[in-house]
Amino acid sequence: MIATLVTVLVATGGLFFTAVSTHYATEVAVDQLEQSRQDDETKERKQAESVSAWSERLANGGSSGVISNRSWDPIADIAVIGHALPGPSVPSSEGEARVFLIVFEALPPCSKVTLTPDVLVVSLGDSWTADTRLEVETVAFRDFSGKWWKRDRGNPLVPSKITREELKARTGAEAIGNIFDPRLRARVAAAEPLKECGR
Repeated sequence: MIATLVTVLVATGGLFFTAVSTHYATEVAVDQLEQSRQDDETKERKQAESVSAWSERLANGGSSGVISNRSWDPIADIAVIGHALPGPSVPSSEGEARVFLIVFEALPPCSKVTLTPDVLVVSLGDSWTADTRLEVETVAFRDFSGKWWKRDRGNPLVPSKITREELKARTGAEAIGNIFDPRLRARVAAAEPLKECGR
């Protein structure tokens, strides 16, 4: 009788120990899986977070749009949406902001391209002057691994693929690409190397 009781107690203790061990192992596995997922997301975003866009003032009162790739890999299928505002030489009553949409095939590693009004004549029209102010609103692109990203001014980077149709619907403009626009093609081909890279 005592032997049976001891056997039952030992078996119960073994089952309890097994349950606790299984629960702990499951918790560890879940934590490891979550950490692995977070590490994958961080790695996945690393290149995309190295891509940025902004506007810079020009000496003539206008401004340019700058697209920068601080990663060690190229980006592709870049789409840039922005507004062109009449420069100081155009009376405010004569000009209104105009949306521009340009696309180019690639931006090399550790480089930037500066989009000045004279480069965007096809998109903006010949009536726009060299002192036009360009404001970049959105840059969308595909990273080296093939994932699509979008960065809107003032908002965080998000995974998002924007099709040509969506771009046209959003802007009301046809995309002007560097394949067809010689000025844009020359500017993209002459992308400037960055002094610091790989942040």
